[in-house]
Amino acid sequence: MPLELALFPLNAVLFPGGVLPIHVFEERYKLMVGRCLEEKLPFGVVLIRSGREVGGPAEPFPVGTTARIGQVQRLEGGRLNLLALGEQRFRIQDVLQTSPYLVAQVELLQDEDVEGTEGLADEVGAMFQRFVRLTLGLTGQWARTVGLPSSPSALADAVAQRLPMDLRHKQALLETLSVRARLEQERTFLSRALPEMERRFARLQSQRWGAFWALN
Repeated sequence: MPLELALFPLNAVLFPGGVLPIHVFEERYKLMVGRCLEEKLPFGVVLIRSGREVGGPAEPFPVGTTARIGQVQRLEGGRLNLLALGEQRFRIQDVLQTSPYLVAQVELLQDEDVEGTEGLADEVGAMFQRFVRLTLGLTGQWARTVGLPSSPSALADAVAQRLPMDLRHKQALLETLSVRARLEQERTFLSRALPEMERRFARLQSQRWGAFWALN
């Protein structure tokens, strides 16, 4: 069923289940957020395809994510800091309004090709946990656990939200409705990234232990 949705074009991609901090300072978006808060409405986060995030018109990519406002911090001059909580993919069908902010008729999208992806999701989840631990280890940090959702669909989106991909790659994942295809793309990304991270971590450990023994 089509839904009328206010749109917030940003230089960011939000996935279902993801969290995105947003600083709201333009009058048009203060107005939009105020209406969403007052009427308890969602809005749509969309990546900018062309145009500017601030001051001018922006053309968004056709697929985005509905978001609810989780937390709000009110600042001087009516500015706001908020946390947008991603809920569901949508596709823009028609732009209904361009001023003072974009409003579109959208179609909510459903995941596809979910059945039989549990094993692949477990593999991607284990690779991502290793990726996070190596990332932390390279900066002298450590984590006992890396929390991930249990369902393949939610796990694929959680990994996509947190991987350091360029925005167009993230957008391509957002537009991919097949859960299997999303997981396979993430496995490919991680299988390429992990060996180099392992080598960097091994060199760092060697340097740390070398310095330790040199002092004794």
